[in-house]
Amino acid sequence: MTISALRDIACTIDTTPGTRGRGRPTQSRAAATRDAVVGAAAAHFTSVGYTAASVSDIVTDSRITKGAMYFHFSSKKAVAQYLVRVWCEVLVETITTATATAIGDDVVGGRSAHRQLVAVFRELAWYVENDPRVRAGLLLSFESDVDENARVYRAWTSAVTVIVEHAIPLRDPAITTITSVGLGESLCSAFVGAVQVASSLGEPESIGRRVEDLLTLWLDTAGSQSLD
Repeated sequence: MTISALRDIACTIDTTPGTRGRGRPTQSRAAATRDAVVGAAAAHFTSVGYTAASVSDIVTDSRITKGAMYFHFSSKKAVAQYLVRVWCEVLVETITTATATAIGDDVVGGRSAHRQLVAVFRELAWYVENDPRVRAGLLLSFESDVDENARVYRAWTSAVTVIVEHAIPLRDPAITTITSVGLGESLCSAFVGAVQVASSLGEPESIGRRVEDLLTLWLDTAGSQSLD
């Protein structure tokens, strides 16, 4: 799977609005209501997890009625899938921008694949640190009830592996047994771990720093260049 797989997944994640309720609110009011639901849901999913989060709590914190929520989302799962789609779309945008030109040897679009790999994870760290919706979407993408078979994660690691194959010269005999697939997945899983730790500690502002430390350690271990 490559970036096209992520793009396909983003298009197929079901975010169909709910069908309960009557009437059609004005566009601006509807957008405000949807944003309130999504914001409250993102906070609850991140703090207590998907299973423990309840529609009642989301509605209370959104300061709307259940009917208003169901106008936009048919269920708690639908809200969660919307957030996963937000995360997936960020992945598509970030990786597409970094790999705008076909990879050739060690260069992609005039920039080394190594630098593009760093740029991808720095950009993802910025989004996850600063946008609670993106952070919640990332964490929810590992909930089997929300994203069956972790499709988003698998497509993400595959897309990153394509860059890794050109960014990491496996010249060190000590790491020649490590495949590019293993290196790509280890970087993605470590990124997820950094986000989970920061979220659990209530320190989302530390995500960028944690990812910088991760990149420094990971690229040094892989025998690659410095971050700059």
